[in-house]
Parts: sequence; C-alpha cells; structure tokens
Amino acid sequence: MNRARLWDQFRCLFLPRSHRRRIRQGKRTLRKIRPWLQEPGGAPRAFGYLRKVDPLTFEELTLQSFADMGWRVRRGTRYSGDGGIDGHVRLPDQRRWTPIQCKRYASAINPAHVRAFAELVFPHQGLFVHTGRTGDQSRVAAVGVVFISGQRLADLVAGRLEIPSGSGQQKNAA
Repeated sequence: MNRARLWDQFRCLFLPRSHRRRIRQGKRTLRKIRPWLQEPGGAPRAFGYLRKVDPLTFEELTLQSFADMGWRVRRGTRYSGDGGIDGHVRLPDQRRWTPIQCKRYASAINPAHVRAFAELVFPHQGLFVHTGRTGDQSRVAAVGVVFISGQRLADLVAGRLEIPSGSGQQKNAA
C-alpha cells in the first residue's frame, strides 16, 4: 500500500461517523457495479444504478474510484457549505490539486451548475463528474471544466480512466 493511500485512510479516521459511513457505502457500491462493467451491455445497468444511489454516496464512490487507481485524493471534511467542491485529486501529470464536483442527475445536467463550478475553479481546471446527459449549453459554460460522464465515468469506476493533459476546453467531449 502506498503512502498516499495510507494517509487517506488515516485522515478518514477523523471524519464524522456519517461521513465514514458514506465512504463505506461508496466502496460497497463500487464492489457491486464493477463486475457489471465487465459484462457486455453492463454499462446501462451500472448507470441506472448510479442514478438511484444517494448523492453523497455517489460523491464518495467517485473519490474512491480515483483512490483505487492510485491517484492521491483529498476528501472534503463536510458535505454542505463546502463551496461546491466535493474533493480534490492530484492528477499524475500535475503538481496542483484538481477540484472535483460530483452530480447525480437522472436527465440533462443543469448549465447553471457547470457555470458556477467553472467560475469557482477559474483559471485552473476542474473535474465535473456526473451521471446525466451533457447538453450544448453546458459545454459552452464549461471553460476549464473536464466532464467525466458516459464512457469516461464507466472507465473511472472500472479503474482505467485516462485524462489527457492540456486545457479543459479541449476535453469536454464526453
């Protein structure tokens, strides 16, 4: 086990009990849906399930997926009042922490949410992880935002996501 993972486990000991419970739920959900992604046609089943889980569990599931890939993760210390940042991840080719926003949608994402997140992370890059459909208005509002949805979300959950380096404007095709 690497040092970053040990540090994350140690830090989790000091989170509130409800937060630790959501982390455990996220790990259980990952164990449940990862085999589905190996089956032919299993991705729609996994997305249907992800759209119904608790939003806070989806948040922890996302952060745990990054941690399982060996990337350093910094979890938020609380769920509300966090300014729209659900956590941070240190991408392999970057020196700074990249903020993450997780949204569980049943249909198209709200462009106002994307715009608010883009303003929050400007002039840097942020990751907007969601289960919904990315519309044209959201893509226009996404300056500096990388969308992780659809196949990218399936790759993240399966542990094989690759985020190319470069500006966020070029990475919106998800």
